[in-house]
Amino acid sequence: MWHKFLSWLAHHYLQRRVKKQPPLTLAHLKLETVQQVLLLNATGLGDLLFSTPAIRALKETYPTWRVDVLAHPRFASLLEHNPHLGRLWLYPGRSLKLFRLMGELAKQHYHLVIILHGNDPEATWLAQGTGCPFIIGSQKSPLSFCYAATVSFSDPYRHAVERRLDYVRLVGADTADKRMELFLTHKELAEAQAILLQHFGAPPHMLVALHPTGSAPYKWWPLPSFAEVGEYLYEAWQAAFLIISGSRDRHIAQNLAGLLPGRTLVTGGGFPLRTTAALLSHCQLLVANDSGPLHLGLALKVPTLALLGADHPYRIGPYQAAWGSYIYRKEEVCPQDTCLLSRCPHNLCLQAISPAEVIRKLQSWWEPRWRR
Repeated sequence: MWHKFLSWLAHHYLQRRVKKQPPLTLAHLKLETVQQVLLLNATGLGDLLFSTPAIRALKETYPTWRVDVLAHPRFASLLEHNPHLGRLWLYPGRSLKLFRLMGELAKQHYHLVIILHGNDPEATWLAQGTGCPFIIGSQKSPLSFCYAATVSFSDPYRHAVERRLDYVRLVGADTADKRMELFLTHKELAEAQAILLQHFGAPPHMLVALHPTGSAPYKWWPLPSFAEVGEYLYEAWQAAFLIISGSRDRHIAQNLAGLLPGRTLVTGGGFPLRTTAALLSHCQLLVANDSGPLHLGLALKVPTLALLGADHPYRIGPYQAAWGSYIYRKEEVCPQDTCLLSRCPHNLCLQAISPAEVIRKLQSWWEPRWRR
């Protein structure tokens, strides 16, 4: 109810404001005068990583621009040490701190604001609160009438990386390298290595990461199936396992650990996000559901097999990453398009992926790479 009221308030306030002073179009922006740009991406982990090629595109095209990013505090650390980034702002959530942040952003005098991914009305309020006359956002936003330019997507299968690049392409920015990226320090990698040595006692012959959960159960591959693939990897490769989960789904990860042979380490939300990323970077393989750690593995260039169901791999799967592959069966068993809205309780698309199929994929795609 509160969010609906905020949306109503924002819509009516901005409508009155636009009537008094219509927004400038992007044609009025003189690119040679731009010095500071703010990108808004205050949603999930994967959303933030999908935006890293767009950040890089701006700096490659306009090296003198300062590119700042506003991100969700749970995931903002993923942008630390990014050489393309200026200042990192933290989204405070729906509270009075939002207005305080708007005041701080207004002091920066941004020349351009781009909403790469954000929830309304907060994203548009923050963009408007900067005082910048040039805002780029999605045409789907109910508040798009106050933007200088909008982006619309006619192709429902356009990848999330390309969608974000489309926003910066409106100002002439682009990059040939569409890969997501994450920058870890030597210290972070060494600390992760020390954690693995302390836990396992000696470096595992092979360390395989498994991510059996995610944002909602309708995206989860069955736990016994993960266990069967884990048994194969243990028998064939003497693998030890890093099982990635948050604190809320720690018990599920621990259940999987109990089903696996060999040694396991469950993250269980017990490490900072960058430490988890550093641990993952030491793995030779990741098998994951559609969730943040899947995209984390791809950004770290860990050989990654995605098990996808509700969303299409063309939209969120491995993109321009030879170290990534996927298995997707939804169109064969359940051609409905409402999964992401209704959160299907049956999960037929993921149940249709058998452990034997995953093992065959690993044998044909991953094992030849590992033997090189």
